[in-house]
Amino acid sequence: MNNMINKNKISTTIRFLILSDFFLFFAVGLLAPIFAVFVLKNIENKIEVIGFAVSCYWLTRVIMVVPLSRLMDKIRGEIDEYSFMIIGTFLISIIPLFYIMSSASWHIYVLQIVNGIANSMAVPAWRILFTNHIDKKIVGLEWSLEDVGVGIATASSATIGAFIASKLGFNALFGIISFFGLIATIILIVLSKKKGMILSKFIINKAEKAPLKLDTFK
Repeated sequence: MNNMINKNKISTTIRFLILSDFFLFFAVGLLAPIFAVFVLKNIENKIEVIGFAVSCYWLTRVIMVVPLSRLMDKIRGEIDEYSFMIIGTFLISIIPLFYIMSSASWHIYVLQIVNGIANSMAVPAWRILFTNHIDKKIVGLEWSLEDVGVGIATASSATIGAFIASKLGFNALFGIISFFGLIATIILIVLSKKKGMILSKFIINKAEKAPLKLDTFK
């Protein structure tokens, strides 16, 4: 696998994006299969709470993803994508820490809404950057490496997350989730510095407008 990667000279950007996604999916996968168990045992023993929580996340995400993607389309360069991706990934990483302090169902709903906004920032920004930097000669290879990384992270984290929650409790699990999520964030920050995409530039400089596009890719 390493020889194949070196031979085809996968770019630094693609490598970092895949690596970051691996850690992020590993972090999210630690909780995803047992989220319902956490809610039923620690928040409220009502199945409908789980359904409402999931709906809060997805409704927020589908409402926010289009306007945020259009905003990224309107700003030239990649500073906006890097900024949205880093901020979104950071928010995703720290949300589990707030589950520790949650005691009512509405706390979960609010956190799910924030999670939906965070994913609406991070996911399209990641996809835009991956599309911009993918090598047209090895498109299948680079997407397959991303898929393999996500698959390994998700498969391994499901079992590990359940084990940690069973032996150490959910509070310890939430801390570990945030730890791996922050690793994903740090990887993206390092990548942005390598590319000279500093968040302060996005805040200070005036955004350059580009024509609107019909899709979310630049």
